[in-house]
Amino acid sequence: MKKKLSCKIFGHHFSRIPKKDLLIEEYECSHCKQKFTTDGYGRMVKLNKYWEDNNYMFENKLKNRTVA
Repeated sequence: MKKKLSCKIFGHHFSRIPKKDLLIEEYECSHCKQKFTTDGYGRMVKLNKYWEDNNYMFENKLKNRTVA
């Protein structure tokens, strides 16, 4: 509870989640452990089911493009 409250007051403290693909950036708050990603405009959004699927499809599209 304290960690979520501190994030609401002071803001999240992001650390990047290491991934193979450099174009898709995912972050995790070191206090409340919520995950975030960047949308098409570069804004930070919560990593919900929609964005997980979107990132997954984007990764697969890039893999298929580099293989072919």
